[in-house]
Amino acid sequence: MLKKTRFDGTLLTDMPPFSVLMPLMMPSKCDSTVFYEQRLDVTGTLAYLKSINRELIKRREIVTLFEVILAAALRSFALRPKINRFISNGRFWQRNAIVFNFVAKKELTDEGQEVNVKIAFDPGDTLVEVARKVAQSVKASISAAGEDNERIVNFAGRLPVPILRIALNAYNWLDRHNLLGASLLASDPMWCSLFLTNVGSFGLDAPFHHLFERGNCHIFLAVGKVADERVLAADGSAETRKLLILRYSYDDRIADGVYMGKALEYVKDFAEHPEKLMEPFELTPELKAEHRLKG
Repeated sequence: MLKKTRFDGTLLTDMPPFSVLMPLMMPSKCDSTVFYEQRLDVTGTLAYLKSINRELIKRREIVTLFEVILAAALRSFALRPKINRFISNGRFWQRNAIVFNFVAKKELTDEGQEVNVKIAFDPGDTLVEVARKVAQSVKASISAAGEDNERIVNFAGRLPVPILRIALNAYNWLDRHNLLGASLLASDPMWCSLFLTNVGSFGLDAPFHHLFERGNCHIFLAVGKVADERVLAADGSAETRKLLILRYSYDDRIADGVYMGKALEYVKDFAEHPEKLMEPFELTPELKAEHRLKG
């Protein structure tokens, strides 16, 4: 008998019949990945960040463009609960927290070690609160607290391949049958709402990244570098704007194209107008019921 409860989500029993069939017709994330590109004009965003950072820096705080993207994505998740679902063993679950993961480097060099930063956000977090949580989490991940995870990974990496394969298969089997505890997955990057990579910080263009079959993350977002682009202004003259490209890979089984499209347009709107993210957001009773968040 399949266990019908798990620590990170609530089983959805009222899914439309066609949605129920989708994991059977497309059993893997690879089968159902959709790739989507978004072009953002961040000229005003960068000017706004420069303005608010003049005051924030007095408190030894700062907001970056990447944190604007994080906050915009968080607000989109808050407004569109269906994108915070996942599929486990062919069943749909509503995730009970909004959890983002990204990779940070201890040093910005080729040899700099990478660490995963996994953060649970409140749907009402403002832009400044998101930036504050990011700063605290990055600091913890590159400190002694983060070294515990590194030791586990280093130990696992030294195991013989056959033993490691058995262990990973057992781990994934336990997850599919809802038998893994919260402590095992608390820091595992593959169990999250959204996985991001900020390659723009290295001066790179955003790739279309693959989804990981392991875990229950169904959306991957790559953030590229800011580039100048010459465009025509309303009066017909040429002007230079700051362009940022986001590239998404997402599991089409989670939500239909119209619903997901609206969610991604929210990301664009909030990223291009970050002042909207400065005020706390309060979920309506309807959104609260649909989210089924814990805590």
